Amino acid sequence: MWTVARLEPLAAVDHQKGLPMRRALLVLLTVLLSVPVLTGTTAQAAPSAAAPTVAAVPANAGRGWPVSGAQGVLDLASRGYVEEEYLLSGQADTFDQVGLWTEDGRWATRVATTGNPYTTRLVVVRPRDAARFTGTVVVEWLNVSFGVDIPVDFSQSYEHFIREGYAYVGVTTQKAGADKLKSLDPARYGAVNLSSDALSYDVFAQAAQAIRATPQLLGGRTPSVVLGTGHSQSALRLTTYANAIQPVRRNHDGFMIHGRAALAAPIGDGVVGPLSARIRTDLGVPVFVLQSETDVIASASVRQDTALVRTWEVAGTAHADQYGLNLYNAANARDKSINGGAPTTCDKPVNSMTFRYAENAAFRYLDRWARGGAAPPTAAPIAMLLNLIILRDGDQNALGGVRLPDLDVPVASYSPNNSGGNVPGACLLLGTTTPLTPARIRQLYPDHATYVAKFTAAADRALRAGYLLQPDRDEAVARAQAAPVP
Repeated sequence: MWTVARLEPLAAVDHQKGLPMRRALLVLLTVLLSVPVLTGTTAQAAPSAAAPTVAAVPANAGRGWPVSGAQGVLDLASRGYVEEEYLLSGQADTFDQVGLWTEDGRWATRVATTGNPYTTRLVVVRPRDAARFTGTVVVEWLNVSFGVDIPVDFSQSYEHFIREGYAYVGVTTQKAGADKLKSLDPARYGAVNLSSDALSYDVFAQAAQAIRATPQLLGGRTPSVVLGTGHSQSALRLTTYANAIQPVRRNHDGFMIHGRAALAAPIGDGVVGPLSARIRTDLGVPVFVLQSETDVIASASVRQDTALVRTWEVAGTAHADQYGLNLYNAANARDKSINGGAPTTCDKPVNSMTFRYAENAAFRYLDRWARGGAAPPTAAPIAMLLNLIILRDGDQNALGGVRLPDLDVPVASYSPNNSGGNVPGACLLLGTTTPLTPARIRQLYPDHATYVAKFTAAADRALRAGYLLQPDRDEAVARAQAAPVP
């Protein structure tokens, strides 16, 4: 069980580089993704049985803003949104694996311990006017690959959430994130305590319970759809959650698993869980697996498209990119959470492919799917040789996959890998953008009108295929019209 105390509202591998680079990427993904459960039906959820506790948090505590939040980074007020922060307290269960966990994801667990006290935090971004809220809540398992909460999926899709009238809740789910909160702002987060990552699964389940049962979190409204999302190491934990915990707790209506590798997280405090894991096909709720080009190297062995599992691989994209980095760098400068607040910089220009467009479309489809609507459109996988080498065109851009107009009408080559930078490991995942030569651009687009016409046609193809939403199509075409090409 849980209680809520409110904090007052605050206004790929490049085949030319060969297998050594692939091995390096796989090792790094395994390290970053592997941060230190019974067949289900549609019956009522089985909540944790612990008694609630309440923690009062002074208004405007500490520095006066949520770490990793949007305040001072995004102008939410002009968009009709507010950001609020809450403490979530309760007692969580931990779980043990039962039997052999095989690749099919049909995993069983038993409760290992009960009554483990915890206090964590929720960052809520919601419409100021409750009438704008459409009933959909996206709940993110905040990523702690770099030792601090990072709202990766919010950073990619906040514009879509706001356009749609969604509410968003970021959950500090793991010990590393909780400990970092306390070190960065002890006056604000002194009560926060997650004793181990073994609690993370029930903490995430109880966060969804709280969202459903506590209207104050959503400005007096209750949700109709609660979607769980997580990226990278959080995606591995969400894979384990979906396969082992959702059948028991049944607190989510669908999942977005973004940027996963083939493996899954351990159910306890181990470093590595099952080395190969598909999403179970009897889950009863839809699961969208959304992959960048970087991710397919480590996940091609568990590709799947079923009645309730849809996979998109977005060509030309990296595990993280410039768009998300812009928001993270601004938050980091405010919070000074990594590298003293200095921006993350790389030796080469970071990947700038428009992954966010595909993620926005994926969230639109997942929302519809979770409400009983049609499944998302399928997409061809990124073309690979023996699931080892990504096949590329003459401009060194990937073949196959979800095709966005910036890739089909390129002015650069987009790689999932980068070289060095000032944050160890980050740039390898941030990818690169390498502009095509002026001669090549003029060969492709003799004049600006030709470029705009080709780009518009590609955008319309992606719109018809379902990989691009109308507002993003219009934004993309406007960018092309304003671009100095050739």
